[in-house]
Amino acid sequence: MNMRIPSLVLASIVSSAPAATPPKAFGPVPTERQMRWHELEFYAFVHFTVNTFTDREWGFGDENPVIFNPTAFDADQIAAAAKAGGMRGLIFVAKHHDGLCLWPTKSTPHNITKTPYKNGKVDMVKEMAEACEKAGIKFGVYVSPWDRNHAEYGSPGYVTAFHQQIDEVTANYGPIFEMWFDGAQGGDGYYGGKRDSRTINYNTYYGWKEVHAIIRKNQPDCAIWSGQYEEGGRSYYGDCRWGGSEAGDVKDPCWPVVAPGKEPMAPSELTQGELTEAAWCPAEGDTSIRPAWFWHEKDNSKVKSPEKLMDVYLSCVGRGANLILNLPPDRRGHIHENDVSSIAEFGKHLQATFATRLEQGATCAASNTRGNDASYGPANLLDADQWSAWITDDDVLTPEVTFTLPEAKTFNLIRLREDIRLGQRIEGVAVDAIVDGTWTELATASNVGAIRLLRVPQTTATQVRVRITKSAACPALSDFGLFLEPKFETWIPPIGTAPKVADAVKAKAGWKVVSASFGDANAAVDGNPATFWNTHPDGKEHTLPQEFVVDMGSEKTLKGFTYLPRQDKIMHGMVDQYTFQISVDGNTWITAAEGEFGNLRANPIEQSISFAPAKARYFKFIARHCLEMNHAIVAEIGVIE
Repeated sequence: MNMRIPSLVLASIVSSAPAATPPKAFGPVPTERQMRWHELEFYAFVHFTVNTFTDREWGFGDENPVIFNPTAFDADQIAAAAKAGGMRGLIFVAKHHDGLCLWPTKSTPHNITKTPYKNGKVDMVKEMAEACEKAGIKFGVYVSPWDRNHAEYGSPGYVTAFHQQIDEVTANYGPIFEMWFDGAQGGDGYYGGKRDSRTINYNTYYGWKEVHAIIRKNQPDCAIWSGQYEEGGRSYYGDCRWGGSEAGDVKDPCWPVVAPGKEPMAPSELTQGELTEAAWCPAEGDTSIRPAWFWHEKDNSKVKSPEKLMDVYLSCVGRGANLILNLPPDRRGHIHENDVSSIAEFGKHLQATFATRLEQGATCAASNTRGNDASYGPANLLDADQWSAWITDDDVLTPEVTFTLPEAKTFNLIRLREDIRLGQRIEGVAVDAIVDGTWTELATASNVGAIRLLRVPQTTATQVRVRITKSAACPALSDFGLFLEPKFETWIPPIGTAPKVADAVKAKAGWKVVSASFGDANAAVDGNPATFWNTHPDGKEHTLPQEFVVDMGSEKTLKGFTYLPRQDKIMHGMVDQYTFQISVDGNTWITAAEGEFGNLRANPIEQSISFAPAKARYFKFIARHCLEMNHAIVAEIGVIE
């Protein structure tokens, strides 16, 4: 592999010194396309569809397109908000699971031409692409493979339409840096009026080989998210993968190497020589600035603060993954003022944190340099090229490098990178500083990868040391930086205040549980999300469905209900299919809503279900199915008046 050698290092090479043999790559390595993806690090999601107007997270597919009518859609405002937050790109949701395509596609009549927005004479994907170009950020597209509207979903006819959609969005909107597909595998849907449930095999049904070919033809530089397929006994991957949660964080350590049927692997596993199909497929963490992916008015006061966003950034980008942060437009078609305020403050914080490299001007000394060749020396850690590396001899796996600063510097954040063009090699690293005359360990990590950010106690020092404590091949450390992250000031949303827990309790005052299949259902209506209605109090499984009935104490006009699943990150008993019935007398019942709560496994947030307004004094919640095990656990049930 050819190494880029910066002029600073070239100038220091003794002309008579023989050039060292370049190191061999270790395990899978990124493509040039993946290297460009790694360098982006942070970009936006934009979720906007009929769900914005129905107050849902997953549209059923039966929504009339006439409800999609933003009053003042502003693509420039959305792109500007992303850029102000320090984001380098934006991925626009061109079609979500409800199936409404926000461009004038020829693949289905269920598209933006049937909406009243600009009398249907509009292409929202084009507007977003042009806004991103104007703002100087990259543009990407999300197209949901699952389509709850399409009559042929589950059959070959839909796959043809899906491929046509991919061809259209990759051929007509200029450069696209990433295509995102989601991993939903079907379920309940409208499906052209049939209203049934359809489940498919995600890896085989959608024709991922053909999808990859379409994208490679139209957008050779575009990173493909997910879309693994097999052919001839071999697995083929996209360019990047899901990070494992919708909280934005990724595992620590987070390895970019995967193999069929295995979790992401550490480099040491590659030395076993048995995982011949391993591939470079790095992680992407994803989360929303709000609790949900789509805008909901009730969440206006629940926007993540700049300080929380920094925590997410460090637990994702700081662990070598890319971060995609969702900014959902409201019914105007704007990013809400609270979201804009928080992301802009975070962008300022990010810029202030990395504005000054405190290690500049330092001298450095390494315990070993490959072949004593200065082109592989530790000076590469201080230059402007983030991939030029300090590399050791093949048999030196635990070297160290010491930096002497020109004067004492105060820092609380350390940045490391390794030259991933040679594969991810480092499996243990420690950073020390001389404090009060003694070397003191500040931080350790189990890997480095594309980037590693380490928060440390605020430290003032003139000498800092990096020790490689474990490496599967000779380490290739490519960057070292010291930074002082400023303190956060208290951030207050400009519009609205956060609701108090007491408000939830007050709203349920006078409620009484009339009956329950098993367990104490009072825990589901006490306003406390930490307590549960648990239908196996005796430790035994009790077959679903299971239910409880509540007397609200007086007659009310209801237009929906809310469901909060358990919040302890355990899936056992988490209800994902429900029936909600209402009654004025407790004897005659009407089914007000029935269906499936979507995306709970990845994002177990409060669900809001709407139905036609109706009078009721009693309601019955029926748990019909759960994600794991065969009992029901509910944190809270509420009603919408």
